[in-house]
Amino acid sequence: MVTLEFDDGDDGNNSFVMREKLGDEEGSMNQPLPMKVIKDDDHLYPDGGKEAWVVVFGSFCAMFASFGIWNSMGVFQAWLVENSLQNYSEGTVSWIFSVYTFLFFLGGVQVGPIFDKYGVRALVTAGTLGFGIALMMFSLSKEYYQFFLSYAILGGISCSLIFTPSVAVIGQWFDKRRGIATGIATTGGSFGGIIFPLMLRSLVPKIGFAWSVRIVGFFELFFGLLSVFCLKSRIRGGAGSSAMIDLKAFLDVKFATLAVGNFMIELALQIPPTYFITYAVSKGMERYFCYALIAIMNASSVFGRFLPGYGADRFGVFNMVIVTLFLCAAFNLGIWVPIAHLDGRSMGGAIVYMVLFGFSSGSGISLTPVCFSKTCKIEDYGKRYGTAYSLAAVASLIGIPIAGAILDRMDGNYAGLAAFCGASYLVGTILFAISRGLYVGWSIKAIY
Repeated sequence: MVTLEFDDGDDGNNSFVMREKLGDEEGSMNQPLPMKVIKDDDHLYPDGGKEAWVVVFGSFCAMFASFGIWNSMGVFQAWLVENSLQNYSEGTVSWIFSVYTFLFFLGGVQVGPIFDKYGVRALVTAGTLGFGIALMMFSLSKEYYQFFLSYAILGGISCSLIFTPSVAVIGQWFDKRRGIATGIATTGGSFGGIIFPLMLRSLVPKIGFAWSVRIVGFFELFFGLLSVFCLKSRIRGGAGSSAMIDLKAFLDVKFATLAVGNFMIELALQIPPTYFITYAVSKGMERYFCYALIAIMNASSVFGRFLPGYGADRFGVFNMVIVTLFLCAAFNLGIWVPIAHLDGRSMGGAIVYMVLFGFSSGSGISLTPVCFSKTCKIEDYGKRYGTAYSLAAVASLIGIPIAGAILDRMDGNYAGLAAFCGASYLVGTILFAISRGLYVGWSIKAIY
């Protein structure tokens, strides 16, 4: 008689093994059948259960601690422009946050392969502690170089140790439900983007900016360390696996098209969160209201990460991403560009834009990693993800400064900046659609 048994290997590689029972029922022996091993790369995933959902919760906490603060950096930039660094241009100050984001994603180039080979916990622990120190040093900074070293350099490197493995690990536990699981986890960044701006808005007038940032740092440490206890790798690379990125992946036209499409998304993704507050201030809107806009955008993004994740499992992750990216382009070109041309305040238009953009842009964080997971075996996911985001990191470095240069060239008119953002999303949409066609054909009915 042949049975299928689960083998929890000591080497960290779980598998299902076919075993044959020899002899009669009493006193029989179990012996493994040679060459009959069904491994994890054959898509046998838990797709649920207590352990898997604890990992999702851990990823949620990691996202709250890292991407939640990333989603709040517009508040930090606005404060620095108006206070400590008021003698510097907005474009110069923006380099702090563009380099931070560059290192945030560039770290995935090496973090992804290291995650594949060694697992998640050591990386997230180091990142959590490093980012906590970065925020404490940021709160003590007075000069431009101090803000740059603490937030951009140490903060960016530390966050890359948190973000990449906490996204990639979900792919080891979920297959058919990977979209919704990743969507739930990435809402942690949205909740952080709601809580941290409102916290800063409330605390800064009472206890000052420095202590407000320190309190944010304590929150980061708490949720980051909580995530360490919940995150767990299920699959690791074998003895012959490499901890290096795979540049040869760019020779695959399908993958390269997808990676360039992701480049265009990252070029535009951080422009609204970074510049919309200063846009609202320039239109004469009350500062209390302007800081709340980031929280409004992130509140909408909660639904923009969860609902498309649910839809991705039913209708295809590529299909869902293409739709939401097109909406991002439409809302930038159809709402922000027109209201930027208005002479007076447009509080209603600002709220409508932030709600709609927050919802449609959520999948740019939650579902693009799932798209890349479709391009490789799951044990190589971190490597393939890190390789793609080596290109995205360049976009994150130049996106904000390009937007700032456009703003300076147009004498403070934000319409050109908004048009650039919308055009980048539109090109990204087209490239994702081409990549999808190359993978599964050009039928719009294909679920992929």
